[in-house]
Amino acid sequence: MKVKSVVSCGLVLALTGAVGYGVANAGEKKDMTSKTAASSVVTNDNGSVSRTFVESSITTNGNLVTEHRRETRTNMDMDGNVLQTTTSEYAQSYSVGDTGWKLPAAKGDAKDAPAVATDSFMGLKFGSVHDVTNAVTDADEPTLLRATFKPAKPLAGFDDYYVYVTPKTHKVVKVCACAKEAVEPGSSWRRHYLIEALEKRYQTWARLCSWFRPCYAFDVAPDRYVTVCLYGSSEDYETVITAWDNAVLRTAADEYEELRKEARKNAAEKRKQKVSDAADAF
Repeated sequence: MKVKSVVSCGLVLALTGAVGYGVANAGEKKDMTSKTAASSVVTNDNGSVSRTFVESSITTNGNLVTEHRRETRTNMDMDGNVLQTTTSEYAQSYSVGDTGWKLPAAKGDAKDAPAVATDSFMGLKFGSVHDVTNAVTDADEPTLLRATFKPAKPLAGFDDYYVYVTPKTHKVVKVCACAKEAVEPGSSWRRHYLIEALEKRYQTWARLCSWFRPCYAFDVAPDRYVTVCLYGSSEDYETVITAWDNAVLRTAADEYEELRKEARKNAAEKRKQKVSDAADAF
């Protein structure tokens, strides 16, 4: 999935500090700001160069969280001439905890609430056998096979969809939805609609899992998770949503080891036969 080579990528600034403290009472939460900045240089296949500088900040003010990201991209030709410079900004502000917006409540008593379906993602059920006629190996996931698929209901702004399966029985382990360009939430300072949609879908809160990228995680069920990276997910994709099942992932590891043992056994038998054939010929 890699089509570009990264020449250099470094964290050029990391600063975390307290910008204010609650003074009303000792139990009030502290106001904190985390700031990061990073730069990278990517050489494209045609010899052109793309330089990127990203500034990000996350501010917590009581139960209010504000995220801001500013990205400047400069494209240059092989001789170093600037071809284009673009700047994009993204911001969202939302409440969390007991003073934030509430998850949709089910009607009636909790015991009558409908169960949230967590055994599938984008129409594919974890653990089910999937046709992988177009499957390939993936260096990042050596115990799995990767195949493309087309969901019945594609997501707006997303380009590619991948399913990862176990290497022997081809059971669904992981599903990814990928967008080459960042899926923008719009200009209003609101929670990204993808995060809000997943919270509504799984009836659980998102938790921030990175301090230098807008990445979130959802614990949707025991051994089952969903992660969202809104920006800078990989060299090929800006926004990526991934769902996987750890139990099936362990099955994939067992199947991979079985295949390795079978391969070693077959190789030993073939070598033994070659030795025997050569001995007979001498």
